[in-house]
Amino acid sequence: MNYFLVFLLLLSAPSFAAEKVFRLHLATEPGGLDPNKQRTSSSSYVLGNLYRNIFSYDDQKGLVPDLGTGCKRDKKRTTLTCNLKKDLQWSDGSPLTSDDFLRTYIKILTSKNAIPRADLLFKIKNAESFYKGELDAKKLGVSTPDKHTLKFEFTNPDPDFEYNLSNFLLAPTKEDLTAYSGPYKLKEWKKGQKLVLEPNRLYKLGYAQRPVVEFLFIEEDTVALQLYEKNELQFLRRLPTLFIPTYKNRKDFYWYPVTRLDYLGFGPELSGDENTRKAFTYSLNYSELQKIFSSEGKPGCIGLPDSWFPEKAPCFDYDPSKVPKIKNSKTYTLMFSALGGEDHKRATEWLQNQWSKNAQLKTHLEVKENKVFLQVLQHNPPAIFRKGVSPDRPTCLSALETFAPWSPENYLRIKSAEYEKILSSLSQAQKPAEQKKWCLAGADYLMKNHLMIPLGAIHFSVLVKPEFKGWKLNQMNQLDLSDLH
Repeated sequence: MNYFLVFLLLLSAPSFAAEKVFRLHLATEPGGLDPNKQRTSSSSYVLGNLYRNIFSYDDQKGLVPDLGTGCKRDKKRTTLTCNLKKDLQWSDGSPLTSDDFLRTYIKILTSKNAIPRADLLFKIKNAESFYKGELDAKKLGVSTPDKHTLKFEFTNPDPDFEYNLSNFLLAPTKEDLTAYSGPYKLKEWKKGQKLVLEPNRLYKLGYAQRPVVEFLFIEEDTVALQLYEKNELQFLRRLPTLFIPTYKNRKDFYWYPVTRLDYLGFGPELSGDENTRKAFTYSLNYSELQKIFSSEGKPGCIGLPDSWFPEKAPCFDYDPSKVPKIKNSKTYTLMFSALGGEDHKRATEWLQNQWSKNAQLKTHLEVKENKVFLQVLQHNPPAIFRKGVSPDRPTCLSALETFAPWSPENYLRIKSAEYEKILSSLSQAQKPAEQKKWCLAGADYLMKNHLMIPLGAIHFSVLVKPEFKGWKLNQMNQLDLSDLH
């Protein structure tokens, strides 16, 4: 026997002990790995597996204990006491305690740190005053009675706050960001190419032998699809809509409803011109758009679950009789982010054609790199813009607070006592019927004043190689790989 030949064959044969790698892609490279400073959704799949909070959110089970064991409120609902697991460790082996949470909250609420979602903590007693520099940290309504206990005090009841404690945006961080609390830790970051995560063995939940995960940076969805078909990606996070009819009957295809609020917003140029906003709204054939993009949710309907409303989510319909006759030669800019890929480009071209054909409205399409796009929205919004929002928690209050005066996402520039009253009533409502009533009132305010055009319930089309199990994608578009195998 030629032993040298056998040796070569053994070298070339697949090793059953070899480590499997789970590869997926991001449309853009993250700007950093501080979960508290995350500004866009592009890195959420990475950060949600590096960092964890007191709870995780499961579509069927709701809030599930993660770093914590649970939370309890007092009778007045103005105090919340949360307990942490007693054997928590950072990925470097050092203890993870309630002091890490408190230090992180102070970091988030220190205005010079420019944390984008510091407002998620504003319901805590004195938090907003501390953020404004009016009080010191000792007055903040968060305390640590011991290493395993956190106590929150609220000026007014906040029924949603536990959901904030499932968000990685508020997850505890080490000062030097060198250790992690989630099921994975950073192994390697090749700038411009990929991020590699390896299992954090000190994270107690999930499947102990989960595989290495690689995130490749691929801007074009069609390129990512080609790599998936070559088995160079195991998870395709977004299948372009053109391919849905071909792929939807395959075993590796998944539809995922996500709680999002995607809409066309009107900027300052149209803020005082409701007739033109009406013309833009009622001249779109929403049913046609639904067919073109194989959409599960109907465009024109506010993209929030029907279960949040007394009956169904409110909708606009295509209605030429409601299109005011406008005589002007203006050309309005419709701006959108390049992060939306080819689907958004196709959709905006369709919108442009509809407005021209059905309302004689001229539009100019302008695509911007996402960072630039957000800067434009903050400082000088165009006449029309396409925006998508992922609420921080699965509640109507979270979605409608997008347009609250204090929200950094309020690109519609809404400053309305009526709308604030609706939000206040919704935040205090405890019975489901009352919550649904105020949820509808908020959606009606946005739509009856023609402040935006909702784009319907959003479903993500995902492809996943069948040999990998245990991944979870919830309605908040949070990818949990703790059980991956």
